[in-house]
Amino acid sequence: MSATEAAARRDRAVRRRTAALDVLGTLGLLDRWRPLGRPVLVGSVALDLVVEPDIDLEIYSPAPSVARGFAALTPCAELPGVRRLRFTNALDLPDQGLYWRLDYEADSGYTWQIDMWWLADDHPGPRAADLVGPLRAALTEETRDAILTIKEAAAAEGEPLPGIWVYRAVVADGVRGYPAFTAWRARTATDRLTSWRPATGPAL
Repeated sequence: MSATEAAARRDRAVRRRTAALDVLGTLGLLDRWRPLGRPVLVGSVALDLVVEPDIDLEIYSPAPSVARGFAALTPCAELPGVRRLRFTNALDLPDQGLYWRLDYEADSGYTWQIDMWWLADDHPGPRAADLVGPLRAALTEETRDAILTIKEAAAAEGEPLPGIWVYRAVVADGVRGYPAFTAWRARTATDRLTSWRPATGPAL
């Protein structure tokens, strides 16, 4: 890969992250959640590795509440560009939380998917919030570009990828390129929750 191609991928990721933060600001989601708990930006936006128009939030408090969550988010349904708001109660499932997904059509024409998990402070994990710090510390310019390369190739193929498995393949197993990732995924159980974190980096 040339330095020019790598720079272009990095620039695209920066523009996408800026767009994601604009969406959060337009919808006021962090301000809507703060009275209920501690909202944490996680996933690709937190890691500066945005390819798909996805935003992930985790919210932490002593006791997630269906009613209070709906009270905070239902007003979003009346905002221009909001196309869908859906909910799943997974408190008694492996995820052990309350989940809302909001679909927002931005002026750019892209529809952003915003995934919000409200979890208890003592949630046993895995928690995406626990991955952000160690992974940011472990990433290098080369591994960042390897991740963006795989994610952009998958997006071009229309294949949704759970980011954590791309991060693990690149950082832990040295995978480079989309074909190599496809082969890695074929021999790896990626249909489950994982608490993987890089071997290096500060503990949270």
